[in-house]
Amino acid sequence: MKLKLIFSLLLLPALFTAISCTTVDEASDNASEPVVVVETVQIEEEREIIEEPAVQEPAEEEFVVTEEIYTETFDNIQDVITNLNKVIAAKDYQVWLEYLTDDYKSYYSDPELLKQYTELYKQRGYNYRIETLKDYFLYLVVISRANAKLDEIVFIDKDHVKALTILKGQLSVLYYLEKDENIWKIGIKPEN
Repeated sequence: MKLKLIFSLLLLPALFTAISCTTVDEASDNASEPVVVVETVQIEEEREIIEEPAVQEPAEEEFVVTEEIYTETFDNIQDVITNLNKVIAAKDYQVWLEYLTDDYKSYYSDPELLKQYTELYKQRGYNYRIETLKDYFLYLVVISRANAKLDEIVFIDKDHVKALTILKGQLSVLYYLEKDENIWKIGIKPEN
């Protein structure tokens, strides 16, 4: 109510000025053009400003890879890959499963994906029938990863790393690794 009263009181002079604008020398025949006198009044509205306290979200700490972290992680992953090579060379499917994330198991158990691998091998002249995760292990992993060599790692974030190897003179992804309760496991490519 107070705001309306103040607004009305400030608006009245402006309206009065606008209504009382007249032309100078309207009655005079000598004036070539009438001159309009307008008085400008700036109305300042009294406002009650309510400032809300700014909500600050905690800043995410940026993960910085130091030489020490890189070396320690590289050594840990090198150990994982050395052990994986032994498991893969022995064709020990049950132990291999322990090195996989649940996402990896689910992704590579998809019948449609496994069908694509079967078709790919047929095109290459192999008659492998890949219908299960165990088939995938025996016909793809055992053949291609038994002697894997780690050449470099690239951090995606503190819990995800790309393990790289040199193939035909180029760095290639050997594994996507994910830290699961301080244990590096084979995962799937993280979505960007």
